[in-house]
Amino acid sequence: MMHGVLQALAPEVRVVNLTHGVPAQDIGIAAFFLARSRGYFPQGTVFVAVVDPGVGTSRRILAAFDGGQVLLAPDNGLLGPALGPEAEVRAVDVERFALPGASATFHGRDIFCPTAARLARGEVRFEDLGPRIEDFLRAALPAPARTGKVVRGEVLFADRFGNLITNVEPADLEGDPHRWSAQAAGQALDWVRTYGDARAGAASILVNSYGLLEIAVAAGSAQRTLGVGAGAAVEFER
Repeated sequence: MMHGVLQALAPEVRVVNLTHGVPAQDIGIAAFFLARSRGYFPQGTVFVAVVDPGVGTSRRILAAFDGGQVLLAPDNGLLGPALGPEAEVRAVDVERFALPGASATFHGRDIFCPTAARLARGEVRFEDLGPRIEDFLRAALPAPARTGKVVRGEVLFADRFGNLITNVEPADLEGDPHRWSAQAAGQALDWVRTYGDARAGAASILVNSYGLLEIAVAAGSAQRTLGVGAGAAVEFER
């Protein structure tokens, strides 16, 4: 139905699904995907980010202009990690842009998409969406902790292949991960460059396409093999 609204109001606009892989109501992971993905889209892109457990409540709907792109999201923290320091954020005038008889439980269809369509078509200027604000919520993903020669991180989520995406970057390991041993769920992890380099059935760790360390089992599922998921500890020792 969201696609239907966009096609009805802006039939010439190309619509791309970024992901349907966000766990239900997980604002932090939605913020992660938006922050890690938006740099691959051109200027002029309008993002409609709807992971919105508070739909229909007094939470605001936000529009942010940053780097030539516009991002629409509920005021629940989702936008924070995706925005640079120069971003301009406004609270959308819902009454002005909503479809007639807007549902209290489907703002993606009835408010976000009509607003996005009018922006994409140039029918409304960003400055006219609503008042500028500074007090919006910003989500924060858990950060790894370091104690001496040990860095402790955690699994953020498991993707559809069962790969375990952690919150640790190579920079957290002084830019040279291979000088560190790695373990999760009591098992040592093999360092590999890519999935095809892994030993059959062995849990491995590599730098993934998000620039984060990821635990994987080639042609298998690290989630099933290790029996862990989001929140599981991963430890690195120099």
